[in-house]
Amino acid sequence: MSESGGMPPQRHCLHHGPQKVRRRRVLLCLAFAVLVLLLLAAAVAIVLLAVLRPRDPVTELLSVNATGVLPGVVPLPTVSVQLNVTFLLVVRVRNPNPAAFRHGPATTSLYYRGAAVGYGEVPAGTVPSRGAATVRMNMTVQADRVVAAAGIGGLVADVLAGEMEFEARTEVPGTVVLLGFVKRGVEARSVCRVVIGVADVKVRRQECHNEAKL
Repeated sequence: MSESGGMPPQRHCLHHGPQKVRRRRVLLCLAFAVLVLLLLAAAVAIVLLAVLRPRDPVTELLSVNATGVLPGVVPLPTVSVQLNVTFLLVVRVRNPNPAAFRHGPATTSLYYRGAAVGYGEVPAGTVPSRGAATVRMNMTVQADRVVAAAGIGGLVADVLAGEMEFEARTEVPGTVVLLGFVKRGVEARSVCRVVIGVADVKVRRQECHNEAKL
């Protein structure tokens, strides 16, 4: 009786042993599959970030025209400066990204001897993917700020030298949205040195470089 009574528990253990092994194998397979999926997802994310990484938009100064009258100093009854110069800047914004570049109001500040003497702005807009847009800006040089920047002596020296040097700084802030949800803010900038002749109010030299802030 004792021997026959011990047989059922042994059959019970033999019956459940393979099930535990199979269950363990299934769990291991599931864990391995989840790990592989996570690694694949990480690899895809890395590739997407590398391929779809937003690239810097580039601003390019196409042309600068100056119109107006040459600077003059009137000594009587009080010393005053007569100056009426307007700049027309044509700036091209190139977007190398596979998504449109939406920018806010683009601004250009004009500097003379390190001081701001003019300002221009255009409305917000959109540059198509891998495309370009042209922006035109008009700026009038403010005579009082020119005098404050250079002083009467400095202005007279530039007039006698026959040239006046200005610096135009253009800023185009905006965003690029990739895949409909990856949003990056970008601000494209260009800094241009422009030298105009005093006698004919014409651009004699210009030199520009571009930069972008991510």
